[in-house]
Amino acid sequence: MKNIQIPNTGDGSQINLGVEKSMIIIGSNGAGKSRLGSKIEQLNASSKRISSQRYLQLNEIVQKQDYETAVSTLNNNYKNQPSIQPQNDYQQVLISLFAQESRRNEDGIKAIQAGTVVNQENLPLSIKEKVLDVWNFIFPYRPLKLDRDRVRVTDDSSEFSAIEMSDGEKVGLYLISQILLAADSSILIIDEPELHLHKALMVRLWNKLEESRSDCIFIYITHDLDFAVTKSSSKLLWIKNYKNNIWNWIELDSNKVIPENLFLEILGSRKPILFVEGDRGSLDIQIYQAYYENFTVIPCGSCEKVIEAVKGLKAHPHLHDKNVYGLIDKDFRTNEQLASLKADGVFCIDLNEVENLFLVPEVIEITCTHLGKIDKKEEIIAEIRKIYTRDKEKVAFTASKNRMHRHLGEKFGTVKSNDDYDNFKKDIFSELDQLVTIVLPDIDAELVEILRAYPHKGLVYEIQGKLEFSKNGYKNLVLSFLLSEKRKELIEIFKLYLPEIP
Repeated sequence: MKNIQIPNTGDGSQINLGVEKSMIIIGSNGAGKSRLGSKIEQLNASSKRISSQRYLQLNEIVQKQDYETAVSTLNNNYKNQPSIQPQNDYQQVLISLFAQESRRNEDGIKAIQAGTVVNQENLPLSIKEKVLDVWNFIFPYRPLKLDRDRVRVTDDSSEFSAIEMSDGEKVGLYLISQILLAADSSILIIDEPELHLHKALMVRLWNKLEESRSDCIFIYITHDLDFAVTKSSSKLLWIKNYKNNIWNWIELDSNKVIPENLFLEILGSRKPILFVEGDRGSLDIQIYQAYYENFTVIPCGSCEKVIEAVKGLKAHPHLHDKNVYGLIDKDFRTNEQLASLKADGVFCIDLNEVENLFLVPEVIEITCTHLGKIDKKEEIIAEIRKIYTRDKEKVAFTASKNRMHRHLGEKFGTVKSNDDYDNFKKDIFSELDQLVTIVLPDIDAELVEILRAYPHKGLVYEIQGKLEFSKNGYKNLVLSFLLSEKRKELIEIFKLYLPEIP
């Protein structure tokens, strides 16, 4: 937890706001967000602000400069500049990367001359090497070369100047380098962190940078609701307005759905809304964002919250011209329940849960082929069948219990009188007897049939060892395909399992 000095809402006095790891400042255009970012920079000595007005021009050849001059120039050129001042320091960022590595190498030589044994294990990574590590995680399909005072990228067998990179790649290199070059324990203020970045890239990039700079506090300033609702954060501030150097803001509960009046202010009539199951910042939400790119995708947590949010916003008098939909897991719902939900604008995926998308045979094949381990495909499928066989009896019991619980809630919600209650008691047990029978696929059924019935959120983690992955390695690789030449192929696979929404 770190205390950030910030103007108090409504009066402008300075207060300390405790931030655990990161904070998102959201508001409509003209609400004073960028000015607030500049003010926070002025109030906090250890801060570094990255403006939304940033030039992306860079030269392939990087000039030499001593480390002290390079870093001092980078840190002071735009310190406490007005929020509208364009930031034109890309080349200085690159100069600082190379200068820092030169200083690291000089220190190593001095240590050797002093009699110290220096080897790979005790030679610290240069910031340039750390930049390459993050780059390879975010852009695994486009290797970056930072050597011989040049910035180059490769594409298959071709090598070309970084000048020819896409805007997304240029801003990616710029942001990665700026964040990793920041001083220890900095407060990093990033204005429009989503600018020039594809939705499939945004959350991956900033999650990785937060992990790489766990010593820093990240403050994101945005009017992009897609970014605000999917980036997990310990703080979420809504800037309502700004006048006469006074900001009016409120702190929102980052674990709850964004308030309706904030939707009205931010969204206007730009994009339809799609509420989905899941938590802010989860990897699975990135699939929905990439696939339903013409929607504002809002994670709500549970399926009940999705249904509640859809019905609530559809009933809002100011949203009569806004298309609002929901997307939930199938989760053993009956055909009648699915039809009823669809009539209300709530759709279901064609698998028991979204996590199973990572394990459909087409995704397993594209992953194994990419890794040069196509022989592992059948081994992974066999392992899924083995785990499913182990859990089949437990799955049947859990599915029956969930069906009964859902049905009881729906039926009891219709009870409005004593007569209704009497009918409820009379009918409910016969109805439950019908619902309790769950027919699960045989263990030798097609893999997709098993995935339509099998709820196991940790299944990916149980099988990814077959491909020598740990933590979120398998999921991260699949998600990286959405940023590569495999994107179209992966989207076509998702079309088989995700519903088309009007």
